[in-house]
Amino acid sequence: MKTQWQAGDRIECDFNFTALELDASTIPDGYIAGIASTPGTDRHGHKVMAGAFDESIKAKGLGGPKGVQLLVGHDWNKVGGKIKKLETVNKNLMLEAQLYLNVSYVKDIHEVVKQNGGLSFSVGFSLLEFKFNDVMENDDDPWLIVEKGDLMEVSIVTFPSQKEATMTFVKTVDTMAEFERSLMAAGLCRTRNQAHELALWAKQNVHLLQPKLPLLEEKAPTQPHPLLDVSMLKPMADLLAKARAHLP
Repeated sequence: MKTQWQAGDRIECDFNFTALELDASTIPDGYIAGIASTPGTDRHGHKVMAGAFDESIKAKGLGGPKGVQLLVGHDWNKVGGKIKKLETVNKNLMLEAQLYLNVSYVKDIHEVVKQNGGLSFSVGFSLLEFKFNDVMENDDDPWLIVEKGDLMEVSIVTFPSQKEATMTFVKTVDTMAEFERSLMAAGLCRTRNQAHELALWAKQNVHLLQPKLPLLEEKAPTQPHPLLDVSMLKPMADLLAKARAHLP
């Protein structure tokens, strides 16, 4: 691990990524959103203060070759999409971006995200203003505190420095169509119209079809995903099959 840093050094840190409140019915396929940076200590002992990238983002913007880029795996040769929004909200750097789904390697990562149930995020930047923490009383205390950085990119990564770094929002347009096809394949519907009607009912009542997890029963209830998630296709088809088996 590097223990001495100078202004201008490039550093990569990973941070929690969570879904924003978005109307999924009005946004295009491949749209992603969440937290690009948060003022928490990562596994490497780095802490990026809230607003550390605000000046850099304002100066660079989000478009063109000089703007902050969305990359795949910190590979400067693999631009993954266009960042639409990137601003500090409630101490977190909030991000919204559109993946370039017509690019082959982006198609691959998009498919991986859907099949894997999400990936993680990381930020790449140059140090501008920073200090070292000489008093470290526990594992959550950072040894490097970044007060200001020149943000160059946000990357899609597999293994984050922040354990809670998860991708929780990816828009797909074919989820409902896949569910309708699964209903037909399972013999639950004879026609596509029947499958479409049943899929619409499932979308409106998805909270009734999500199984309750024992470890989460005592926790506060969470809002259901605005659209039927791809991971729910088979479980929902199985539940509907069981329900149909009990019908006359």
